[in-house]
Amino acid sequence: MKRLFIVLALFGIGLYRVQAQKKVRISPNFGISLSQLNNGASDRIRASYIGGVDFRFGQIFNFVPGLYFGGVSTSVDYNTYQFNNSINTMQLRTLLGLTLINTNLLRVRAVAGPSLHFTVFSKTIEQNNIKTAMAYLHFGGGLDLGILTVDLRFEYGLSPMFDKAGSQTIDIDQSNSSLVGTVGFVF
Repeated sequence: MKRLFIVLALFGIGLYRVQAQKKVRISPNFGISLSQLNNGASDRIRASYIGGVDFRFGQIFNFVPGLYFGGVSTSVDYNTYQFNNSINTMQLRTLLGLTLINTNLLRVRAVAGPSLHFTVFSKTIEQNNIKTAMAYLHFGGGLDLGILTVDLRFEYGLSPMFDKAGSQTIDIDQSNSSLVGTVGFVF
């Protein structure tokens, strides 16, 4: 425990020093996610939450890793399956960005890249019926006004959401896609 505290303290000091030199910008944010299964598994869109932090490296060309915790809500109406499901995921993003407009007050950004969502908890169906990890591809952009930041991204699911080998046989080979809007701060 003592080593963990020391490592976290050194990491925090390092991040502060790098940020003070303007090599990295830290952006905590939160928002809403509107999800729907792909390929006709349902026509209903469900809302959920998301919150986390991005680290922006670079000025014009950016590397933007991020760590988020959020919910993914799905509504399934496919063949004989009809249910609503909500899962909580830990999301690890590795996006590339391009700053399109960069002034002292205004910054307009475009981002794209992959992410992995790791299932933490499933509220409706058993945990072993949801994939442990799901891959997504992000496209979107953002706007910074001073220290306020607003982002809008589309997450396209690359891997199926349901695990056919789970205790309940859910034979749905569908991925999930989401429209994610967040607001936050950038330092």
